Amino acid sequence: MSSRLRFLCERSFIIMLMQLFLKPLILFTLLICLSSCSMGEEMRRIEAAKQASQLQQASTSTNLTGEQIFVRSCNTCHPSGKLGMGPRLDLVAEHFPSDPALTAFIRRGKGIMPPQPKDSINDDELNNLIGYLRNLSADLRDANTAGKVPGK
Repeated sequence: MSSRLRFLCERSFIIMLMQLFLKPLILFTLLICLSSCSMGEEMRRIEAAKQASQLQQASTSTNLTGEQIFVRSCNTCHPSGKLGMGPRLDLVAEHFPSDPALTAFIRRGKGIMPPQPKDSINDDELNNLIGYLRNLSADLRDANTAGKVPGK
């Protein structure tokens, strides 16, 4: 076989090998690149979901004092227990003479007052809040009887 013919045969063989292996190799490389791009996006999504979950848990942390719960959940509508979007809180004892009645009211909510389920305020925190509301109500009543008018 002449060297020219041998060269053409070798060249044809190399071209055939390239066609046979190069296309799948290019496709495989492209697939890896694309999957790593989507993997990075998936990792970012998972991290964002994890951070959102941590923020949710922090916002409903446990063992808060009654005052902390009041500031977080009640003070916007009942500023310092005075008249706001919600009513004054100086008559809490008259409207809710027992803790179970006040507990049920807070858990259910009413009108624009949102309910406070256990995943928002756990039982210990609710007990702390009720104690705080009882003290706040008494302080507001005392201020009212001393000539100061709460809510103004």
